[in-house]
Amino acid sequence: MKDKTPRDIAVDDQLRAAGAEGAQWLSAAGWGPPVTVPVQKAARWQQETRARMLAAQVDESCTWCVHLLDGGPQPVVVHAEHPTHLLCRACSIAARPRRACLDCGGPAASASPADGREDVFMGPVAIYTRLRCATCHRADRPDPLTGTFGNGPS
Repeated sequence: MKDKTPRDIAVDDQLRAAGAEGAQWLSAAGWGPPVTVPVQKAARWQQETRARMLAAQVDESCTWCVHLLDGGPQPVVVHAEHPTHLLCRACSIAARPRRACLDCGGPAASASPADGREDVFMGPVAIYTRLRCATCHRADRPDPLTGTFGNGPS
């Protein structure tokens, strides 16, 4: 095992803090405490979203909102319908009314998490999220795992 430099240790600490901040933000927003789900047991939508985001980082096609360009590690939000563009929390919240349903591609028409049609998975630093329109949400597509934070605020 390679000895970690002070820089490596500092970056690891910052990443852990960013992950804790993301989980705390979700919990404070009414999502409740996170549960652990190994990636291989995550919902299909989350696995696909994560794979596309990681591939975009490798081929350097990944983009970020301007708020993620300054400062150190912080939680990032990955929308399932556009996983190659990472967002800060504020930009993710602002985009909510315009987001598409991941199942049918139509408008999700979801103004707030309170409607329970958003599924969220939390990785070490990234928050993966999908929205579904009311019709697709009611149809409850055959992927029963919705997220590591349940079905949103009640």
